[in-house]
Amino acid sequence: MSKSFQFSLILKGILLASISAMIMSLIFGVLLSYTSLSESELWINIIFGTSIFIASFITAYQAGTRGLYYGLGVGLGVILLILILSSILWSDTPSWLKLGEKTILALVSGGIGGIIGVLFPQS
Repeated sequence: MSKSFQFSLILKGILLASISAMIMSLIFGVLLSYTSLSESELWINIIFGTSIFIASFITAYQAGTRGLYYGLGVGLGVILLILILSSILWSDTPSWLKLGEKTILALVSGGIGGIIGVLFPQS
């Protein structure tokens, strides 16, 4: 018996990824203020990828099936959310190279998180 695809889980995953990215960014900001840690694009990518991985993992775990689809859905949804918000808040056009880099990172981390989330047994 196959469960139907639940779009609401992807929306919850996008929200979870956004909230976890904000929390991790806040922690990183505090670390930047009180330590000699340097600010770099690498840290931003780590926060971005980790938040999508965690959200995809939880979403796929809750779904119990089709982890890759749920993970890719969360990753793609976060990218679309970033595109929408950046077009509203900034007048500059985005760098296509950075957008491509973020898209690949989001899809890879989302896909891996979704696959691993399905592999964990549900009680």
